[in-house]
Amino acid sequence: MEELLGETRSLCPVCLRKIGARKVAVNGNVYLDKSCPEHGSYRALIWRGADSYLDWGRRAEELGRPAVPLAKENLGCPYDCGLCPNHKAETCVSVMEVTHRCNLACPVCFASSDKARAYHPDLDVIAQMYRTVRDAAGRDTPVQLSGGEPTVRDDLPGIVAMGKAMGFQHVQVNTNGLRIAEDKAYLSDLADSGLSAVYLQFDGTTDAVYRHTRGRELLQTKIRAIENCADARVGVVLVPTLVPGVNMQQVGEIVRFAKSWIPCVKGIHFQPISYFGRYPHAPADADRATIPDVIHALEDQTAGELKADNFTPRRRREAYCAFGSLFVLDENGGLLSLGQTPPSPPPAGRPARREKPLPYQQARKFVTQRWRWAEEDAGSQEAKPGSWESLFARARTHSFFISCMPFQDVWTVDLDRVERCCTHVVAPGGRLVPLCAFYLTGADGRRLHMTGG
Repeated sequence: MEELLGETRSLCPVCLRKIGARKVAVNGNVYLDKSCPEHGSYRALIWRGADSYLDWGRRAEELGRPAVPLAKENLGCPYDCGLCPNHKAETCVSVMEVTHRCNLACPVCFASSDKARAYHPDLDVIAQMYRTVRDAAGRDTPVQLSGGEPTVRDDLPGIVAMGKAMGFQHVQVNTNGLRIAEDKAYLSDLADSGLSAVYLQFDGTTDAVYRHTRGRELLQTKIRAIENCADARVGVVLVPTLVPGVNMQQVGEIVRFAKSWIPCVKGIHFQPISYFGRYPHAPADADRATIPDVIHALEDQTAGELKADNFTPRRRREAYCAFGSLFVLDENGGLLSLGQTPPSPPPAGRPARREKPLPYQQARKFVTQRWRWAEEDAGSQEAKPGSWESLFARARTHSFFISCMPFQDVWTVDLDRVERCCTHVVAPGGRLVPLCAFYLTGADGRRLHMTGG
């Protein structure tokens, strides 16, 4: 028996035509149903546990519209991304592809890392990318330098310095870690240039996982990369791609590994695998990891140290896009949810009530403050162990976030969600494109949007 939970718009996996879609509960799970008049019907799992689906969505917040639309609306979402005036979210994080070259050939990679592509923009083009973000979203927007593999560029420190000189508060690098594991001088140059954080591909705690996801054994390389970042006092975010049957059983181990590297490791951003590229047939239910799957794994595999109710939708984004929670590592080595602690008292002479920042402003502030290395306050050593003062002092240096974002692919894409995406990729022609739309491919691997070059 099916129950209709909602209606939206999606795309045909074959021709990328915009079509109607229904969200339906079937046997306790939620699916996206859609039908193309030319290519037939499709059903894709989007949520395990129908009972929690509607309740989760009630906690979303409107995000506002972009202050400076960069494209006109013509064919509508997702074809007019630029952003168009109908987009419903300001930029939280901007992604800049600075190369398509890469020193790996990962089976699960969705980025533009095809070695046959020559896209490797010069510094003038990269400066224009920064200006696009600055003019459309502002200098307080966190910038992620991505690819391909950004560290194949010898001039990457200069690219970081360029962004800092233009006034961007947070510039981070998305990397597989190979070069920073082997070249400490290069990492030192990045740090000296103002690098805010390293967004490190980290799929698991055994080499068997990396053989499957990355095609080679990489665990010791990842550990050396983290060691070098700790020496350089650069914050690290671990980014596991979660693949059912490969590393879902290591979620708890990844958390325990990350805890052992606090305060260098600032958090974990789980990314359940999405099916970009050539997939002639829809992935099976067993090939999908949904938000509830990751939350249950976090609770079960940490023996209850982390609890399902610690995690809530990332309200600065559309509710079904992501979840997250902030913790602090206490003196006993346990993670305490900061949502379970009383708020910090306001500074003397300042009123307790303040105007609440807008959701996109909260997101920018969180990334800028929580993802970088934080030095310990001189007076923090005076706080009594176990006191609230000690906890708040540790929250500065030993805070730790856990978040999760399942990207949409052509089988699961919900255009209502795309219109509320606040992670935007800088595209050719001075445009900003929602990340899931930017990397979206048809079943034959055809891209919806150009990647440059």
